[in-house]
Amino acid sequence: MMATWAQRFATAIERPAIAYSMVVGAVAASSAVQGVLELVLTGPPAFMIYYPAIIFATVVAGARGGLSAVALSALVAAVLWPAEARAGATLPVSVGLFIFTGGLTVALAKPLRVAIQRGAAVQERFRIAQRAAKDSFVILDPVRENGEVVDFVWIYANTAADRMAPSGVSTLVGRRVLEVFPDDTGQAMFERLRSGLSQDEADEVEVRRTIDGQEHWLRSSVMRVGVGVAATFRDVTEQRMAVQALRQGEARVRAFVESLPQLMWVSDAQGAWTFASSQWFDFTGQAPGDPLGDGWLAVVHPEDCDAVAEAWRQAVQNLLPFAPQFRLRRADGAFRWFHGRASPLLDPDGEVRRWFGSASDVTEVLEAQQDLEVRVAQRTRDLEASLEAKARTEAALAQAQRLETVGRLTGGVAHDFNNLLTVVIGGLDMILKNPADQTRVERLAAAALAAGRRGERLTRQLLAFSRRQELRLDNLAVAPLIEQIEPLVRRAAGEAIHLVIDCAADVGAARLDAAQFEAAILNLVVNAADATPAGGEIRIEVRRVRLDADQVRETPAGNYVRLSVADTGAGMAPDVLEHVFEPFFTTKETGKGTGLGLAQVYGFIRQCGGGVDIQSAPGEGSTINLYLPAAEVAGVLALDAEDQAAEPVIGGLRILLVEDDDAVRAVTEGLLNDLGCQVETATTGAEALARLGRSVDFDLVLSDIVMPGGVSGVDLARQLRRDHPDLPVVLATGYSGETLDDPEEAEAWPILRKPFRAEQLSSAVRQAAGG
Repeated sequence: MMATWAQRFATAIERPAIAYSMVVGAVAASSAVQGVLELVLTGPPAFMIYYPAIIFATVVAGARGGLSAVALSALVAAVLWPAEARAGATLPVSVGLFIFTGGLTVALAKPLRVAIQRGAAVQERFRIAQRAAKDSFVILDPVRENGEVVDFVWIYANTAADRMAPSGVSTLVGRRVLEVFPDDTGQAMFERLRSGLSQDEADEVEVRRTIDGQEHWLRSSVMRVGVGVAATFRDVTEQRMAVQALRQGEARVRAFVESLPQLMWVSDAQGAWTFASSQWFDFTGQAPGDPLGDGWLAVVHPEDCDAVAEAWRQAVQNLLPFAPQFRLRRADGAFRWFHGRASPLLDPDGEVRRWFGSASDVTEVLEAQQDLEVRVAQRTRDLEASLEAKARTEAALAQAQRLETVGRLTGGVAHDFNNLLTVVIGGLDMILKNPADQTRVERLAAAALAAGRRGERLTRQLLAFSRRQELRLDNLAVAPLIEQIEPLVRRAAGEAIHLVIDCAADVGAARLDAAQFEAAILNLVVNAADATPAGGEIRIEVRRVRLDADQVRETPAGNYVRLSVADTGAGMAPDVLEHVFEPFFTTKETGKGTGLGLAQVYGFIRQCGGGVDIQSAPGEGSTINLYLPAAEVAGVLALDAEDQAAEPVIGGLRILLVEDDDAVRAVTEGLLNDLGCQVETATTGAEALARLGRSVDFDLVLSDIVMPGGVSGVDLARQLRRDHPDLPVVLATGYSGETLDDPEEAEAWPILRKPFRAEQLSSAVRQAAGG
């Protein structure tokens, strides 16, 4: 109470009006008490009642306030209650004695004021400190019954302690422990406090308490204070849970690390190892007690050690990635391939605190990779061989398709050839019977020659259909090509089907390969004939058209020559139309088609830069449209022999003629003689080489390509190129598909196609001889 009272009034001297008002009030109160005593007692002391007022004034207002109270009290007492009647002393003596004793009282009361002020300050600081303290602090006195401690009552509790109170308890002060905690928690607290009555020094333990149904862990200290106990405690539930979680996390991490197949390690910021997992020691055979540092390099393969050490040094110094592959020695001495990885742990300033690393055994992976590479290489070779075989098969099937087409024409071609041979044989027979009739001989010879030319053209077309050849694009007039192939097309359609060919006069030229174009038309007509019943119609129509973008699939906009082949056959269903251009797809019976015809047509048109579309429906026939890029300037087609200008006679050339066929050799020799050449003959390549070995007084060698005796015309030409490089060579062949693979040889040795006329022979000889 004194401390509280002093706290309220000790600073009054700093406010004079209040301080001296309180001094006056104290003196007035004492005077009032003295007045009451005057009524009750007979001659009560006049000055004694004012000493408490002097003490109060000194405590409240200091020495000046106390002295002021002495003076005021002396004045009031002298006026109201003279001292002579009471003590027998004179007034001055009484007043003087009062002032003296009052001054002593002030002197004695002043230290009391200082003590009270200091105590109040200490109490205030303690109160503020306890209010701000996180630790709870309480003082409890024991409650005794019959000399036994049966409970404890809180006589002090700071703010933190009150916050720990159960819900519904605003303050612990004045409450009993077992009243606030009637459960096991209260009993445990009572036992701990009772044991604290015998403790002169504070202990520190963690205790478990349940407050409002929630478990709390408290770090508590208890010791005896006077007759009671003082206790401090702090709720460490979160810290305990954090520590427990950390321990559990460490245990999980440790179990996780130990369960991994990788070898784990930790190093400091400088790269020196400070920890290695048990897997490392189990694998390498190193002892866990061995110093780490850079000792791990001792188990790295000697061939990998320097590279790994340098990679680790670069990673540590420059924060570079560390991911090498290296070999580690196992405890039994065997080496295994490992893939290492390491990552730095950085502090908030970006500085490396430590490194965490691992090494994974990749031996099986590398072995599997090597095995896979070997297998892939083998599979690649097998695939290449398979693709080559497939290409050969496709080429063979394509050839078979052409031959199949030619086979369909065999009857018609035989009929045409028989007609031609009838003209040739009959005409020659009539000439021999009456050679003197010059007019008749010239007419029959002209007819036989014309028949021979027709036979030559027919043979050339058949060979173009059946041979294998590369695509050679040129700008060619379309109408002459249609006219040239018309006889074969009609034979392919057959006599039972009506064939209509409608080629517009202004169709112009297109960019194409003549032989492939003719083969495409023939394939389309053969397919149409297969689908068209007797009495049906096949219509070939050629027009020059303009296509817009996307009008025909995969065909850009532009000018095109459209060739349409339409039939009145059975037509095709939509599911068949989706596959008609796929290789080997056919609706024909087994053995009656390879399925390459339309695929070849599609490929040819796409290579030319054109497009293909097809319209068909069951029972409505089919129309296939080929779009060939139109050309403004047409190339010149090969002319027939009768259209070629005659070459002038060449004379003075000595020619070695090499030909195994007697009749051909005789005719060729005669033609050369008619041209003015001097001719010597040989029947084989070996004979020609022998003659040239004796004398090289020849201007040119004309040799057939295919000859018996093991030395072909090409072999002869190659030998002459080595031995007599300045001697020109002309090669002759009856097979239009014969070519020379070497471009230099093809340029050096022109090929003369059989059958040939004098003009063609003269042209070839003059070209080779440089004339």
